[in-house]
Amino acid sequence: MKQLLMPMVLAGALVISGCSKKNSNPLQANPGTQEPPVAFTMHLESGSQGMIFVAVPSEDVMLTKVELSFPAQQFNDVITNPNPARVFPKGQSIQLNEYTGIDAGQQWVLKFYGTFVRTGKPFVVTVNWTVV
Repeated sequence: MKQLLMPMVLAGALVISGCSKKNSNPLQANPGTQEPPVAFTMHLESGSQGMIFVAVPSEDVMLTKVELSFPAQQFNDVITNPNPARVFPKGQSIQLNEYTGIDAGQQWVLKFYGTFVRTGKPFVVTVNWTVV
């Protein structure tokens, strides 16, 4: 009897541990904790024909795309990252694109779409940048 009881107890334990509650609601973070915000500082570097826009993230991130606009000239550009799994480390310069006709005082709007490396949570950050 003891030999028969042991496999049945083991089988019952496996069945119970294998059960899971299916829930369509994703796991929610504690309301008191939030992902640290990511900021992008901007600067220019000289390119072969114009100026290269360079962003530096304050956190390790992966970027899917960046939308740039210069509202005064109704200029818009979308840069899609061909490798959205690439990690851009905190403090590392990211060359976005080269543009001509860039002058001090121009006001650009950049919108960064990506995910935090540490948590995989998505973010969208808008930077209003005045060229210096």
